[in-house]
Amino acid sequence: MNQQRDNNNQHFYLKPLTTSDVEHIATWYEDINDLAQIESKLSVPLNALSLEKLWQNDLVQTEPRTSYLFSICNQDSESFGHTGLQEINYADGNGIIFIYIRKDMRRRGLALRAMALTLDIAFYQLRLHRITTYVHANNLPSASLVKRLGFIDEGCMREGYFYDGEYGDVNMVGLLAEEWDNTRNPLSNALDNSVAVAFGRDNESRWSWPLN
Repeated sequence: MNQQRDNNNQHFYLKPLTTSDVEHIATWYEDINDLAQIESKLSVPLNALSLEKLWQNDLVQTEPRTSYLFSICNQDSESFGHTGLQEINYADGNGIIFIYIRKDMRRRGLALRAMALTLDIAFYQLRLHRITTYVHANNLPSASLVKRLGFIDEGCMREGYFYDGEYGDVNMVGLLAEEWDNTRNPLSNALDNSVAVAFGRDNESRWSWPLN
């Protein structure tokens, strides 16, 4: 069961990603291995200005938007990663989710909570019906993450990406709104509150993970 939050817990929040956040992201993406796992459009690192131009359409859109990008910050506004939804199709009710966590903050449950909160936004605010994501077959931590969130294996893109002289498989996984309904509460109840992620700075927000 969820434990009562105290001042020793780590609180993070999602905020809309801005061009000022791209400078941090460009620094993280200097690691080519990380870049290969998260950014399919890039083979080598870019500087912040070039990365900002690449993402310009995602960062500045008119409504209805086809993407929502969020920076994952602590209460001092230090950024530790980013998450969001892309390629949103409102007619069919689907979109693609992604997550990236800074290296020194991995294996702490931050990715799980931030991604769960983004799924809440997708299904309960944007009224989407299904969410898709793609996981490199050799990325075992990401495969474990999406499995805990309830994603179902739906197919394999054989030799779908190229890195370090070799082709690798890409697994496609999907999650329906009904499946998230069934996964959400049991998953939240299994988590402690040592790490919590809210939408906005209000830690007591209804939009938070684990659930209040």
